[in-house]
Amino acid sequence: MLTRFLARLAAGLLLALPLLASAQPRYTITILAGPDSRAWDINASGHVVGENAGNAWLHNGASYLDLGIGSARGINDAGQIAGQAGDGNGFFYSGGTMTAITHFGSTFVGGLNNNGIVVGMAEVEDPENPFARHAYSWQGGVSTDLGTLYGLQSRAYAINGAGHIAGATDIGGAPNYPLTPFLYRNGVMAEIAPFPGPWSEALGINDLDQVVGVGNKLPDGGDLYPRTAFLWDDGVVTDIGVIGGATYSFALGINNLSQVVGGFDIGLDSHAFLFENGNFLDLNSLVDPASGWVISEANAINDLGQIAGTACRDGSCHAIRLDLVPAVPEPATWGMLLAGCTLVGWRRRRGGAQR
Repeated sequence: MLTRFLARLAAGLLLALPLLASAQPRYTITILAGPDSRAWDINASGHVVGENAGNAWLHNGASYLDLGIGSARGINDAGQIAGQAGDGNGFFYSGGTMTAITHFGSTFVGGLNNNGIVVGMAEVEDPENPFARHAYSWQGGVSTDLGTLYGLQSRAYAINGAGHIAGATDIGGAPNYPLTPFLYRNGVMAEIAPFPGPWSEALGINDLDQVVGVGNKLPDGGDLYPRTAFLWDDGVVTDIGVIGGATYSFALGINNLSQVVGGFDIGLDSHAFLFENGNFLDLNSLVDPASGWVISEANAINDLGQIAGTACRDGSCHAIRLDLVPAVPEPATWGMLLAGCTLVGWRRRRGGAQR
């Protein structure tokens, strides 16, 4: 009887395991800050920075730290933070000390790497061109103007461990300043992933020099300049595209496993996506729908697969971190364990019969 019972139990569990695995959410949602907050970046330890009602903040996994007026845009693995101050300039926060990042005029901060190098865009002194703004890099109080390729403006959004920078440079000047993506390496700014539409930008980069961003296509009837997320890898451009019913997408972050996060439209709403192994996934399909949260934005992903972004519920939007749920054991693994239990039961029954 014991053998028959264990065999039936094993068969039942094995049949149920695929259903249990498919129903298991991939991510849990952790709310990091109050209403109207946004999470901009995440480091290797899962520490997240962002902004909340005009104040920059850090959440280190255990506690929330208000950094004062502004917006925290980047955090590295050493816990250093870069962002916007309330006075229109940038800031660099390290070891409890806040350092201003200033140029001729207002300064925008785009990203930060593990060497403490900050990148962004700043007004430059050019009497003949009052709209001139250039991408820059900053470290230890020293700024470097990265220049432009064709026009008056450029902007840097991300920098990797090797100091390679992703951004956009204008290709036609006033009044609309159309943009094209660039990769800056070894002192040289080069155009990558040129798109036929007028406003395309490189927004993220990993340590493999894979670049992600948004490209403008030519008008297709419904949208004057449809936008599509892209991945650039050593000269090869992948159009990440959208899923059914969506008209645009944009990629904002990429980790060293080539996982890409960003956003796309669902009617009048925005949803966040994860792109991996050629698959475009709505992040809302990877969390428990019973939570009621709608993940509207994903800005950064670390190598653990944790994601920093924004989720909304009942008209209120909050900064979040998505954490992977521990994996359900594979059915084959459970099958081996259950078969072992069945064998043990059979041997015990047989041994009892022989005594």
